[in-house]
Amino acid sequence: MIARPSINRATIAKVVSVLLATVALAALAGSIMNHDSWGDLFRSSHSSETFRIVHFHGNITIKGVPVPVHTTIIAMIGDKTCGATEVTAQGRYDLELFMNPEAGEYVAFRVRSPEMRRAVLADQRRTLPQSRECPLDLTVTSLYEAGSEGAGSAAGATLNTTPTPQPAPQPTPHLTPQPAPSAHDYDPMLWDIVINEIMWDEKEYIELHNTLDHPIEIGDWTITAGTGTLNDDVEIEIAPGAIISAHGYYLIADTDATTCTPDQIANMTMKNGGEVLQLFNGFPATSKRIDVANQDGNWFSGKGDDVGHSMERILPEDGTNEYNWHTSLGHKCGRIGTPGKENSIPDRTPPEITLVNSSIGVNDNIVVHFSEPIDGPTLSVTIVGPYGGAVSVDITRDDDMSGATFDPHSPLQVGAHEVTVRCRDPADNFAEQNFVLMVGADTDSEAGNKSGPPGATTSVVINELMPNPIGKDRGNETTELYNCGEESLEIGGWVLQNEDGAKHDIPAGTIIGAHGYYLTTAVQLDNSDGQVFLYRDSEEVDLSIAYTRSSEGKSWQRRADGLDTDSDSDWIERDPTFGVAG
Repeated sequence: MIARPSINRATIAKVVSVLLATVALAALAGSIMNHDSWGDLFRSSHSSETFRIVHFHGNITIKGVPVPVHTTIIAMIGDKTCGATEVTAQGRYDLELFMNPEAGEYVAFRVRSPEMRRAVLADQRRTLPQSRECPLDLTVTSLYEAGSEGAGSAAGATLNTTPTPQPAPQPTPHLTPQPAPSAHDYDPMLWDIVINEIMWDEKEYIELHNTLDHPIEIGDWTITAGTGTLNDDVEIEIAPGAIISAHGYYLIADTDATTCTPDQIANMTMKNGGEVLQLFNGFPATSKRIDVANQDGNWFSGKGDDVGHSMERILPEDGTNEYNWHTSLGHKCGRIGTPGKENSIPDRTPPEITLVNSSIGVNDNIVVHFSEPIDGPTLSVTIVGPYGGAVSVDITRDDDMSGATFDPHSPLQVGAHEVTVRCRDPADNFAEQNFVLMVGADTDSEAGNKSGPPGATTSVVINELMPNPIGKDRGNETTELYNCGEESLEIGGWVLQNEDGAKHDIPAGTIIGAHGYYLTTAVQLDNSDGQVFLYRDSEEVDLSIAYTRSSEGKSWQRRADGLDTDSDSDWIERDPTFGVAG
């Protein structure tokens, strides 16, 4: 079985699965990737004939019950298919048909729900409408067509023009069980067989998967490679008589592409830059297209390296949706892939990046840790010093790719550094993490283990100022002190003073707890050219940044609580964090 994580099915595009034997088929197959250009492609490719698109839509029921999602509808004129779609909203359908308005035949509709073994005719059929919009409710009242019981192909049965008798109402409507078709007489439909895994680098392989619970003969089927048109080169012809078992796999591989024995050996030359693969139940001009994988451009996933990582499908539906593929995490048959086996489970969780020490010395290295092994070549780092200069480093990755060390080319500047680390894991999940790294003047490699911040000379500092609060300033201008120490401290009698000499005596008995805060609005703060000083017994304990401006509603604060390296780079203006860790 294929792993089935949650994917928004409503985003899966309509896919036309059965191709016309006429020249119009080339336009239909070639435009599956660009829905908006279908009509233009028909007109530009066939100047002697006029094709137009007609939009059928409405309700659809089987024996009075709205059909479930993933019900397939195919429109046919005679024995030629002119459109197909999959129901994405219960009981509703939207179907676009490509048709020649000169045709004088009826449009018939075949319906198959996920519970049904084969498609059957809807009760309705229509002559070609004159307008582009055609609302039409479809109903199915009989799950067998006249003359089709026991027949191999419902799609090949003659249209039943006799009114279908209405069955007696059922207390609980349900679908009549269908006899399982044999591998040889089943008429395949869209996504019955899917291109399930692709190893596109070096020694290549393609894995097909049967999504049904009965076998299907796939002998003489073809796989084309190119841009997604009917003229693409046939890359592989499947061996005559080949059968793929129920929910089974059929592996087509280059010689020595895997250590497991493939079902078929074939020479493949897929482009590393990406191709569209199409699966037909015969040769393209005279058969149906059963599946499409990738879009014109790069491969959705997988990797080209010494070993090779395959590209695995997640859901049977819509192989042209890039989010329906992932880079394999399996290790089967000598490759990073699962050839002929159940696909691996996608990894959608990016690696977490941790800065080992947020405070270091000027001569220390910067060390990071990853929550899982990363893809080494994708690791990069950007470091900006306190005065805006870039810091150049050498990167050393751990042998197990679970961490890395950044060795600066010269001693770091004292102050706050902005560090950005980027990487990907083997499943191509991208991670980016930003850090503020504090570098102290007198610290060593054990700085990150000290109880106080680097460069701190006292346990109490002026930590944050709000000179220009929103609204009224007086009475709302706030000053915050922070205790960097591990013990409570009485600061009663200490003095806060602004640059003009105005003082505030902290009341006797005031206690500031370990790593705690003291806030006051008693100090007048000018909106520009201001500064605050802290004194104890007439000796200066600390002073704030001498700011030249202030922004309304913002505060001047240390980049980290208690950071004091006697540098203006310790400070930054941002949203206030009074009384909480900044």
